[in-house]
Amino acid sequence: MRQVFGTLACGSVLLAGAGACSDDKTPMAKESGGTVAPGAGQGDPKVLLQQGIEQGQAGKSDEAKATFEKVVALQGDNKFAWFNLGYLAQSRNATDEAVADYDKALQIDGSYRPALYNKAMLLEEAKPDEAVALYRKIVDADEGASTAYLRLGLMLVKQQDRTGAREAFASAIKADPKLASAVPEDFRPQKTKG
Repeated sequence: MRQVFGTLACGSVLLAGAGACSDDKTPMAKESGGTVAPGAGQGDPKVLLQQGIEQGQAGKSDEAKATFEKVVALQGDNKFAWFNLGYLAQSRNATDEAVADYDKALQIDGSYRPALYNKAMLLEEAKPDEAVALYRKIVDADEGASTAYLRLGLMLVKQQDRTGAREAFASAIKADPKLASAVPEDFRPQKTKG
């Protein structure tokens, strides 16, 4: 079975300013356009969050991490900063740190789908039942969460739940027909001859 997604299908877009798996928007500090000037807004979590996003987009991961840490020092309940810290840790393959940061984001907002999704991805191998539960939570809240349905289906195949996998794959394809090629062949809808 081929790998369809990068390791951070949802999280990779947060550094661009929005979570792909939800309607949540990361607060932006640059409503007036342009970028955040270095040193500007050092006590303003929104400005710092935007600065960290820009640093992450520029590939300055260490600087972004330090900036997001400033945000959580000022505003410990900032789910976006905790998520970004988790994303950066996940990018470094620091799984335990990433899960802990995602958990902090989820303590603030238990339905924050980008954190649910990325945490589920991290748990797929070590804790598959927890990963399945997280994917189910995402799809229960959002019928259009096509990639979560797809990953849920792949997990259910591994758990020998062919009926559940078939349902998850059907929902993934219904939400995004382009995912049909990512579904294992024996679970794809049968084409009828016309």
